[in-house]
Amino acid sequence: MAKKSTSFAERNQGHAANPEMSEMMKDTLYVPETTFRGQNRWFSLILQFGILFVFWLLLSGRYQAKYIIIGAISAALVTFFTNDLFYSALQRGEQLGIKTRQVWLQIWRFILYIPWLLLQIILANVQVAYLVLHPKMPVEPVLLLFRTRMRKGIAQVTLANSITLTPGTITISLEDGNYIIHTLKPPLASSLVEGNMQNKIARVYLEEKEPKPEVRWVYSLKELEQ
Repeated sequence: MAKKSTSFAERNQGHAANPEMSEMMKDTLYVPETTFRGQNRWFSLILQFGILFVFWLLLSGRYQAKYIIIGAISAALVTFFTNDLFYSALQRGEQLGIKTRQVWLQIWRFILYIPWLLLQIILANVQVAYLVLHPKMPVEPVLLLFRTRMRKGIAQVTLANSITLTPGTITISLEDGNYIIHTLKPPLASSLVEGNMQNKIARVYLEEKEPKPEVRWVYSLKELEQ
């Protein structure tokens, strides 16, 4: 005979006489019904492997077959040896209210963000090549200071890495959403000044759309210290 499952309230009828105790136990022990079940382990394996493999491709910058195979093998090995930790983190996230649908949505939007970032890298490469090959080398090194309203740490770090991956700009400092960016020439940072890159990343991580940031141009270390 199949064992009948019971609800939280039925399992804790003994505490019904004490409403405060029942409420405290409910807050402490309740786990959302959306916790990973049949798809739990496979979902965590596929998700971790996908994240590691994408980062390999982005950071290696090599897309020949042998490097892709090496990246896939490396991502698979790391996933095999560390998936228990990753799986536990996902379960904990479910308990804290992080929905699986939102995770997949962010992954999909991040995949769509990659072609846009690659296009910016190509365009910046052309601009930097022009500056370097120009007889007068019209370079105007300058520091750009601005603040983002994105609250998630992963969103802020993704922005910092995207800036560094784009030739001509590099993230010098990131602290509490405040950025210091070095650029070879102000036009190379136009995407940041207009807020385009920030909003692309904000959309990936389900953050609110940002207005154009208030920026400050600094031309010397003395100005930076002020």
